[in-house]
Amino acid sequence: MYRTLEIGPDKLPLRRRIFWRSFALMLLLIIGITMTAIFSQTRNFHKASKTFYVTQAQLMTMQLPDQILWNDKIGLLQRLQRTVDSDSAIAYAYLSVNGSPLVHTFDNGFPQDLVGLSTPYDKIIAYRTIIDQDNQIFDHIMTDIATTQAVLHFGLRHSELNRRAWQDLQQILTMAFLALCLGAALSCQIAHVTTSEVEEATIGLYRERRFLQAVIDGVVDPIRVLNTNKEIIMLNRSAQTELGNEDCLGEKCRECDNGNDNNDNECPFETVRRTQQPVRILQHRRDKEDTLSIYEIEASPLINNGQFDGMVSTARNITDRLRLEASLDEKESRLLYMSNHDLLTNLPNRVLFRNRLNQAIARNHEGNHVVLLFIGLDRFTKINESLGREIGDNTLTQAAERFHNCLAENQILARLGGDEFAVIMEDCRHPQDAAKTAKKLLEQLIEPIHVQPNEIYLTASIGISSYPQDGESPKTLMSHADIAMTRAKSEGKDRYQFFEREMTQTTKRVFELENDLRKAVARNELRVYYQPQIQLDSQQITGMEALVRWQHPQRGLISPADFIPLAEETGLIVSIGEWVLRQACQQVAMWHDQGLPAVTVAVNLSPLQFRHKALVRNVAKTLKETGINPACLELEVTESMIMDSIDKSTATMIELTELGAGLAIDDFGTGYSSLSYLRYFPLTKLKIDKSFIERVTSDEHDAALATSVIALAHSLNLKVVAEGIEHEDQVQFLVKRSCHQGQGFLFSRPVPAEDMEQLLRQIQ
Repeated sequence: MYRTLEIGPDKLPLRRRIFWRSFALMLLLIIGITMTAIFSQTRNFHKASKTFYVTQAQLMTMQLPDQILWNDKIGLLQRLQRTVDSDSAIAYAYLSVNGSPLVHTFDNGFPQDLVGLSTPYDKIIAYRTIIDQDNQIFDHIMTDIATTQAVLHFGLRHSELNRRAWQDLQQILTMAFLALCLGAALSCQIAHVTTSEVEEATIGLYRERRFLQAVIDGVVDPIRVLNTNKEIIMLNRSAQTELGNEDCLGEKCRECDNGNDNNDNECPFETVRRTQQPVRILQHRRDKEDTLSIYEIEASPLINNGQFDGMVSTARNITDRLRLEASLDEKESRLLYMSNHDLLTNLPNRVLFRNRLNQAIARNHEGNHVVLLFIGLDRFTKINESLGREIGDNTLTQAAERFHNCLAENQILARLGGDEFAVIMEDCRHPQDAAKTAKKLLEQLIEPIHVQPNEIYLTASIGISSYPQDGESPKTLMSHADIAMTRAKSEGKDRYQFFEREMTQTTKRVFELENDLRKAVARNELRVYYQPQIQLDSQQITGMEALVRWQHPQRGLISPADFIPLAEETGLIVSIGEWVLRQACQQVAMWHDQGLPAVTVAVNLSPLQFRHKALVRNVAKTLKETGINPACLELEVTESMIMDSIDKSTATMIELTELGAGLAIDDFGTGYSSLSYLRYFPLTKLKIDKSFIERVTSDEHDAALATSVIALAHSLNLKVVAEGIEHEDQVQFLVKRSCHQGQGFLFSRPVPAEDMEQLLRQIQ
């Protein structure tokens, strides 16, 4: 509990002690001086007078009032003066209170002097002097004394008394009395001044302590002040409420003797006393509910004139702060992990991979190589598009696990994003080591990946670059490995490719081509070429296929094989396909307006264009705006496009046929369509790929396949078109098997619209 410092007049005996000690000292001094003077004058008195009256003292006690009124005092003095004057035997008389003169001294024939006033006490002593036998004078005087409750002192004359000696003695006594009064007054003043200063200093200290107590009570952290005996001389409210009632003001600090719960920290008091420096430690405390809390103790020494005079300590409960810091550390670690790892596969991401590649280059030993393998899964986007992203993510996770399990511990696998992975090989001595690792990675995808209810077959293409010959920075190495991987994809996929310097030129050319292709439509650099389709039995033009060409201002005419894959990769194929469709329909409408024969025009749809949600709307809009007969438009799709999503593809094809347009399967035999589905698709034509036509006259197997396809088309009531006809004997083979139409260089190469118009006029 708190203890307050009580200060007041009843608690301060100092004033009274100082006054009485000063007064007693001054009184002893006065008495000594007076006795010396009396002794000296008495010797003179004996020399001048042979006889004198010896006085006898008698004690008499009277009660005095608390105060003598001034009027009573004047009346008393007048009566005493008349008494002294009336009797020649009385030499002098004076009133006394507690042995001190009250107001006047009376002497026959001598002037009256004011001698002072003193405070009365409860009891007084009065002296009765025997003057005569019948006590007439004494009784007369005591009558007046009784009325005032005072004490009268008087002296007698004698004829032989030396008057000058008595006068000298009277002066000495008067001076002694004045000195006594002055000493008493001075003692009172000294006592008052000294006591006032002490009171002011004490009250000042009290106020400062109260102010300091108010200040530390406002601090939320517990504060305790200890003296050199480890006793608590001050503590704030928090020290009581938070730390409990173990320690009280004025008692010895128990913590200094008991320590904390773990006893693993030295008592801060002893450390501060020894070092005389601030100390910070951690302590564990348990509250009444046995809950463990952690406190941070900051203890500082109190130094007085260079000597240790105690300690002040603060205790801060940091339990919640430590929990928060631990939580923040955990979250920070989690965020750091997330920023450096792929959340799907838990592999290092591109950021961490580049950092690890930097470290590997820095650790590289002279003569060895740091090899980078860049892995790209082939056709993975089709898995996402056909089966959904959830199955795609599951497939990626299993592929990553297979890759990781086949690598050595010092080889780092990372997922760079999408369907791309990368591997770092340190201290690779020979290119064959990198080739072996690449083959091992490809072999992991031989077995299908099972994602219920699907079995997914994957392949990968791998590009390989090495430090230092293929680049000296992580950025260059990754770029060159990416280029090599792209080359592997373009050369058939499911293979690995080492980086070669000339690849950078090809890549640069492709990059420039992509930029130019984005501007080709706006610059009107694209052209539509037409290749006639011939009725084989009559050799008449029955239709044509619209093919896009790019007339580059610097590079000239660019083959579709060079820019169509690039357009598909960049997504530009959608806008290019829409432009080709519009141009072809406009051209056919123009020819019809000119009276040329009504022939069909076939336009290829790219996979992206076929899956585009606005395809049917764009076709309908084009037919309406150009005004051509929908039966004159034929849209070509591939087997793989249809089989990616059979239900959606079927719905799209039905909508297109409802517009009146025809549908043809292009490059039949190169895909993986199921023959059972063909009868459900709203198709009008089947086009045999040129790979089956090239050797129909020289290879029995190709001849048999071509014959089977033609028979299949007849059974499904589909027209058959053979592509890539270049020789007359091929025509004869096809006619014998009732192939309806054909196209190829034998009849005509793709030609501009002007040349195609001339061919149509020849028919006319």
